Amino acid sequence: MLLLFILIVIFLFAMTGFHRGGVASALHLGSTFFSLWVASRFYHPLSHYSKLFIPYPRTRAYETDFVVALDHHEARFNHIVVFLLIVIVVKTMMYLVINSFDQLFETQRMTVFNRLMGAFVACCSAFICLHYICFLFALFPDATLQNALAHSMTGQWFVKEVPLLSEFTLNLK
Repeated sequence: MLLLFILIVIFLFAMTGFHRGGVASALHLGSTFFSLWVASRFYHPLSHYSKLFIPYPRTRAYETDFVVALDHHEARFNHIVVFLLIVIVVKTMMYLVINSFDQLFETQRMTVFNRLMGAFVACCSAFICLHYICFLFALFPDATLQNALAHSMTGQWFVKEVPLLSEFTLNLK
């Protein structure tokens, strides 16, 4: 089931990249990297306040067997939620800036190669998005989500083995 979700997300990102083309998709991927960088600088001071607004679900958290062995699930959950909120805000602002220059991208003719490059670059963005979705699944104390991750090698790969990104996310403390 998780594999189907992952394939659908990758397909949707690829369709968006195919529509945008290579240059626009590269700009959107650059804005994703920029938003990750900004969030890595500002998430820690704000994560202490997140307990007031986004509480960790404690109902069964201490009874749940987590698939990924991490320490301090509540603190990691708070850090990653604040991190992702900052990423979403910065990414939205960058999206508005990039789309204000949309007229420049429409004047150029889209070749099949340009569209395929856009689909490929958008798949890189999909991998980033799926990594953080699967990481949130790994931290959320729900037996259904933990069971889905336990039976999905792809889901576990997105949490632990994505090059550079997994190490970056695991070091958010």
